[in-house]
Amino acid sequence: MIAVVGLGLMGASLAGAIRQARPEVQVLGVESDPAVLLKAVDRGYVTAGGDDLAITAGADLTVLAVPIGAMRAVLAALPKGGLVTDLASTKRSVLEWSAEAGVDLVGGHPMCGSERSGIDAADPNLYQGAAWVLTRGEPRVEELVRAVGAVPVVMDAERHDRVVAGVSHAAFLLAAAYMLSAAASPDWPDLSRLAASGFRDMTRLAAGSPEMYTDIARTNADNAALWLAAVEAEIAKVRRHLEAGDARLAELFEEAQQARERWERERRA
Repeated sequence: MIAVVGLGLMGASLAGAIRQARPEVQVLGVESDPAVLLKAVDRGYVTAGGDDLAITAGADLTVLAVPIGAMRAVLAALPKGGLVTDLASTKRSVLEWSAEAGVDLVGGHPMCGSERSGIDAADPNLYQGAAWVLTRGEPRVEELVRAVGAVPVVMDAERHDRVVAGVSHAAFLLAAAYMLSAAASPDWPDLSRLAASGFRDMTRLAAGSPEMYTDIARTNADNAALWLAAVEAEIAKVRRHLEAGDARLAELFEEAQQARERWERERRA
């Protein structure tokens, strides 16, 4: 039996993925919103559920798919003794809270998601091909990760938070800043009419949950700030060459293109 606490985008997608891959496994859902729980049962994501964490007692594995802002309270109220993992986007604070609560947590973070949220955005195929960070190796959690089509990657919490700040959290902060700068322009009416795929792709993350990203920023502020400073340095370099009409600008663009192409090749390898 697997218990999934929280049936939003990530939790409902995971529950559905487990049921799709292992239909013989009983999946219990813990959800405070009865309408969401009913949808999860009706759609076959969970076999049963309720709003009381006590139902996770006896589960072979409990997965916490709640917002970071709620994680500390959930860990404190969780029945003790079972194997627990989570899906939160930062790991240092979550592991500190689990130790404080006496919960033996295998920290987890699947590197996938959507700017959409809630059970209506759930997709049982969401985890296919995704890297899934675990803060330590644990066969039962790794088996679950592989069962839903993801790839387990063991990485300590400090390194995880530093690396993910660079490839995920800073990306949201930049998207938000870009969106705010465009929307604040007196030319926004014309900008909004002309904006196409480039603007849409660059600002997609800005459509994400403000509550979720506020929690992420709060629990990983030091690393996010370091990455923003690094990006600011590159922007300043580009601006200097732009203003000077320097031929080095084309070289910078070539470096960026080559780095992007290398990354694509490495991903496919």
